[in-house]
Amino acid sequence: MLVTLSQWLLVLLVVVGRVRSESGGAGAQSLECEPEGRPKAVCLAPDYSTFDLPLRTSTNEIKIGFEISDVLKIDDKDYSITFGLYFSVEWFEPRLNLSQDLWGDHNIASDTDLVPVNLELINSLWVPNIFIYNLKTFRVIDVLSKLAGLWIDKRKRIYYSQATHITFICPMLFDSFPLDTQICKFQVGSYSYEMSRMKFGVSTLGYIQSSGSQSIILDYKISINELRNRDQIFDAGALGNFSLAGFEMTLERHVMSYIITYYLPSGLFVVVSWISFLIPPDIVPGRMSLLITLFLVLVNIFNNVTTNSPKAEGLTAIEIWMLACILFVFGALIEYAVILFKKQKEHKEPKKGSDDMTSNGSSGRLCRLENSGNEEALAMVLPRTNGCKEDGDPRKEEAAVLLSDQGGAPAVSLLSRNKFESTPPVKKAQVFTTWNYKYAIVDRVFLILTPLLFLAFNSAYWYHYLDLWKYLPDSFRERWGIAEE
Repeated sequence: MLVTLSQWLLVLLVVVGRVRSESGGAGAQSLECEPEGRPKAVCLAPDYSTFDLPLRTSTNEIKIGFEISDVLKIDDKDYSITFGLYFSVEWFEPRLNLSQDLWGDHNIASDTDLVPVNLELINSLWVPNIFIYNLKTFRVIDVLSKLAGLWIDKRKRIYYSQATHITFICPMLFDSFPLDTQICKFQVGSYSYEMSRMKFGVSTLGYIQSSGSQSIILDYKISINELRNRDQIFDAGALGNFSLAGFEMTLERHVMSYIITYYLPSGLFVVVSWISFLIPPDIVPGRMSLLITLFLVLVNIFNNVTTNSPKAEGLTAIEIWMLACILFVFGALIEYAVILFKKQKEHKEPKKGSDDMTSNGSSGRLCRLENSGNEEALAMVLPRTNGCKEDGDPRKEEAAVLLSDQGGAPAVSLLSRNKFESTPPVKKAQVFTTWNYKYAIVDRVFLILTPLLFLAFNSAYWYHYLDLWKYLPDSFRERWGIAEE
């Protein structure tokens, strides 16, 4: 029983395989030209082979059409570009036999008029083995069926087109971010036939929209140009030179948003830090709070920049700018720290002879005599210069005479006013003055030097990262021999 069932299954599989092969063979033979019967619109010679080139002894010319609908996405982190493209391929197929009923002179106005045919015909024709360099994904758009079409003109040129979404890899360099301009090359060629057998060219190139502009807002200004001559040939070494067709996509980043978001605020913070040079050194809270606040804000902006910036081998242009701004504010902090250090050092080590009244460890103290009465008043008049005054001091005797003649207290005031007006008052050392001119000179020097250094940095920075030559007139560039890269 089991043997019989297995035999029946084997017979059934053989029958199904024969039916499929016959149906496939009938489909393949349906495009062959028949000597008798109703003529077909398009038929192939009996010896037609999809493995042979249409022109075996000459160069087959392949025309590629690039009609861009929109650039959908530019990913700086994946180094990829995604865009919608109507991808068309055009080539000459002399082995086609066309019906005069459809391609006759009375039906077609010119030789270049395209006649649509069934898309399934493409499965029976020779098609060029197209290779897209740096391709990441190639997706054909379909709704109810694949959005593609096949046309043939009277000169036996085949035109095939399909709607696609293509993502390809673009080697990007972000050393000049966000002042960078990326050049991406989309190249199409043959995988196995070198340029003596198959040559590629561009039939159409550009945007579908008549305005030629993007409908999706991106971070770049996009322009489409033809490939340069050196980019239309790929040197494969021993395999030969391969012909290429495609376009060059120039991505020029919009800088204004980065200037408003990062460059302008950070530059203004550096300018505000110069105000600290106008603040007196003894106002420590005001000057320190200003500089520390600016420093922390710039560090926060720098962290935000490094997080959102694409990866580069070294520092990007905006990171160099932020580090320079941080260093300018940090320099103002260092200058004020040196001033504070100098002032503290001068306060701890006073100059020799600055306090003549401190011979026995007490500054400005008057010697008080042990005697009572007028001796106590006399001691308040005579400040000691070298310890307590001795009894034989002539000034003390003169003061005593005045005290005895005029009754004490009035003589003391008279004596102190007339006899000792030249005695210098007692001074106490102060840590800070309201304004110290020695340190004010240092602040003034930095107030002049720092803006000059910042101006020099800006000149070198913008000259290095901006292509200033492109803003010059074409006649000036031609006169001085300045060529665009």
